[in-house]
Amino acid sequence: MSFWGRLFGARPPPPAPNNVVIAEDVAGPLTADGTALAAAVDSALRSYLDARAKAAAAGEPERIPFWLRRESAGEGQIEDELRDRIIQRRAAEDEKT
Repeated sequence: MSFWGRLFGARPPPPAPNNVVIAEDVAGPLTADGTALAAAVDSALRSYLDARAKAAAAGEPERIPFWLRRESAGEGQIEDELRDRIIQRRAAEDEKT
């Protein structure tokens, strides 16, 4: 890309349809054994899709990212117990003074 293109924010052309840009840190391990990148990516994607299909067939629940998971019932009880202990300790400290 030319100096003027970088200066005025020109972007490189997007990849052609059905082409994918893979980061070097991902492509390196895929081709470490000498396999061609296209074959390695195809193999990795197929094994990933097979694993998801097997998990769905086995009845495994859909995986939810940790930031979307709801608290289980037990976690709220632990927080309540800890809060009660803190209140009791502060009350005992206030009685001592």
